[in-house]
Amino acid sequence: MNHTISSSAAPGAAPPQAPPRRRPPLWAGWLLLGAALIGLHYALPALGAPGGWQAAVYCLISGGSAVAVGAGVRVHRPPSALPWWLVAASQVMFTVADASYYVITALRGDTAYPALSNVLYLLQYPILGLALVLFIRRRTPGGDGPAMIDASVVTVGATLLYWVFLIGPTMTTPGISPADRFASVAFPVMDLLVLTVAVRLVFGGGVRNRSYHLLSAVLGLVLLADTGYGLQSLTGEYIPGGWLDLGWLTSYLLLGASALHPSMTRLDERVEQGPPELGRTRFVLMSGATLMAPAVLVLQYGRQGDLDLLVLAAASATLFLLVLVRMSGLVAAQRRLAMTDALTGLSTRRSLQQRIRHEAARAVRRGTAAGLLVIDVDHFKRVNDTYGHPAGDEVLTETARRIRAACRAEDLVARFGGEEFAVLVPRTTADGLAALAERIRAAVAAGPVTVGGSVAVPVTVSVGGAAVPLHVRTVEELFQAADAALYEAKRAGRDRVVLGPAEVPPPDTGAAEPGPVRGPGPACDPAAEPAPGTDAGTQEQVARWAAALTGAMGADGNGPASRLHVQGVCLAWAMMRTGVGGRPVWPVRQAAEELRRCGRTHLDPVIVDAFLELVAAGADGSGTDRFRPVA
Repeated sequence: MNHTISSSAAPGAAPPQAPPRRRPPLWAGWLLLGAALIGLHYALPALGAPGGWQAAVYCLISGGSAVAVGAGVRVHRPPSALPWWLVAASQVMFTVADASYYVITALRGDTAYPALSNVLYLLQYPILGLALVLFIRRRTPGGDGPAMIDASVVTVGATLLYWVFLIGPTMTTPGISPADRFASVAFPVMDLLVLTVAVRLVFGGGVRNRSYHLLSAVLGLVLLADTGYGLQSLTGEYIPGGWLDLGWLTSYLLLGASALHPSMTRLDERVEQGPPELGRTRFVLMSGATLMAPAVLVLQYGRQGDLDLLVLAAASATLFLLVLVRMSGLVAAQRRLAMTDALTGLSTRRSLQQRIRHEAARAVRRGTAAGLLVIDVDHFKRVNDTYGHPAGDEVLTETARRIRAACRAEDLVARFGGEEFAVLVPRTTADGLAALAERIRAAVAAGPVTVGGSVAVPVTVSVGGAAVPLHVRTVEELFQAADAALYEAKRAGRDRVVLGPAEVPPPDTGAAEPGPVRGPGPACDPAAEPAPGTDAGTQEQVARWAAALTGAMGADGNGPASRLHVQGVCLAWAMMRTGVGGRPVWPVRQAAEELRRCGRTHLDPVIVDAFLELVAAGADGSGTDRFRPVA
């Protein structure tokens, strides 16, 4: 049956409403308005308007950016508003300085900068610098020494250029009053101070979102415009209202947009990251800064014709480049060592964690899937106990080789820790991930591993996996789902594959139904104190369990760190199985699974396995009563 839609409405029916028009976001609206005002600013002279109108539009844009920053703070309410208010105050100071300049020069009839305007201009710099320092301190609490050193390298190179081409000529130019000479030197010095803080912000840690990039562009434009102004002032070429002002006007627009963009609430958010790496941008900036001195010598040679200057420049640049090449090789070698597991030759857990976020984001963006397989060698502790740790190392090495051989070239295979491996599978499907997981399981179990040159050790693995966005939405959920699937595979008998998110009970809220918790809790902490409500009898039983476990493990349990973990394992079991502190009592199976999960996060997995073996022995009557878990 064909259905048609009549163009006429039924009698009495409400007329169809047009969909609401989408308004541009605040930050985009501000950019459009500001761009129109900039166009008006440069169109006014051509339209024959008096010069005061152009100055008024300039101050309107400058002051409007301060209003936009304040509006962004009021609308988005960032966790720390003080740095943003300081940015707004800095811009207000700049606007007042511009207004005083235009008014005073109009009244005097000359273009010389008044002392009041210079003071207001200079006061703007420390306020802006303080705002940037507060941003930096919140983004990287505790300091970031490498970023500060890198920023100092760039600043020293810029200082050399400023001295040769701005500060030095200004100090030696005759016919300048002391006040003007001071102002001409003070502005480049202030620019250098802001440059130091700005480069530190760029090189340091923290989130890098749209607001961050807009604010970084503001700082870059201001420094470029200030430098151009200083050079033009030396030659007498600067004309107020000229095209050099476009740099400042554009920076005002970007400043307002950085505060109006919703991401401004996260500008001072800290991002946990590893040691700083020498990225391409940082490498180019630092190399350019280091080559400033040879470049200045070349310029001086062009002025003076002294061949010694050219030789010095060539030697300095050559030495620097040779050292740079040598250091780059050392850094690359150290990076390879840091990202490669020494025993198996696979990638490390850190390298996997660094890449998985990129692959997950790309999968969501391109409509594909990124999978994660977590692989655990079954009963590996028995291998170490029976054949020794060197044999265990041979098993791990051969298992890693078989896993690597079963994977594609684009898959990232990593040693996740101990006898555990992980495989990041980009651009996959549910069927493809399942096929790869089964191929890995079969490859490892295909034949025994020969250790010690003659002993054949049968080896199997359990595999758990999940994919984003097929099974989960975030990287954190991906790790949890793959981890839960692995434990389901081990619980079901080992030597098998389980994919997809397993059913994970919600966190324990004190209700009657006990269940595992998501993420490490107090029971997982090896240094945890006894829970509130722990009676003397429970503490005594924990001590007996620890003594029995230490005795069962022999010398392995005698070190301070091992004793700490032994105590933590026994205390965790007591917290789950005795109902201490009013907690619900967990069934043995759930408590054992939770303890194994803790062995992957906070506790020693070897000690956990040994403890659970003693628990099993005591539970079935084959062990000693002193280790029997409390019912």
